[in-house]
Amino acid sequence: MKPVMIVQFSASEGPGHLGDYLVNEHIPFQVLRIDRGEALPADIHAYSGLAMMGGPMSVNDDLPWIPPLLALVREAVAQRIPVIGHCLGGQMLAKAMGGEVTDSRFTEIGWVRAWPEAVPHAVEWLGSHAALDLFQWHYQTFSLPPGAVHILRSEHCANQAYVLDDLHIGFQCHIEMKAEMVREWCGISPEELKGGAEADPAQPMIQSAAEIMHDLDARIATLNQWAGHVYARWAKSLKRD
Repeated sequence: MKPVMIVQFSASEGPGHLGDYLVNEHIPFQVLRIDRGEALPADIHAYSGLAMMGGPMSVNDDLPWIPPLLALVREAVAQRIPVIGHCLGGQMLAKAMGGEVTDSRFTEIGWVRAWPEAVPHAVEWLGSHAALDLFQWHYQTFSLPPGAVHILRSEHCANQAYVLDDLHIGFQCHIEMKAEMVREWCGISPEELKGGAEADPAQPMIQSAAEIMHDLDARIATLNQWAGHVYARWAKSLKRD
């Protein structure tokens, strides 16, 4: 099998549990480090799938690598090469395929309860869950690209996940998290958390470090379990040689 290309935008936002899943399933992958100035490939044909992680920038920023990445996403979709996006990556997929990315009325940082939509795609991709506890760290949100199926929502952010062409999936949340990543992020950006210097007390979905860390290992174990279901469904369509 050709490798999956994983696009990493920030030093602290690596493949996480997605990388663990691919290793365990013996699926080859390559991590392309945008944060280190690595260049995007000219086309997608050398890869079986395209995964995009999170990052602190906006898809609307004037950065030289954003237009070629959006073009690469569109090429992958046109070639039916599966795409998965986490947070910024989900916004990239949405914008590439005709959606909009805008500031969210509510910032979500920490653990947020979400509910699958009552559609067959939600069961297929997320499993049979009445509700899911998601890890969030975002200030913006996406609209659904044309033809997408909405599969997941939270109280303060309607568009948490969507499926496109039954091959591609975009998330607003971070399903890739591991416990060490959560701890690292809280340590890097304490000012963004509830009680931090820059946190907005009018934002009800920003948690404190203590709230985020509460029962962390159990929460991560649950998150990893259902993320594995998502990754397995996505990996079914990876391009084989």
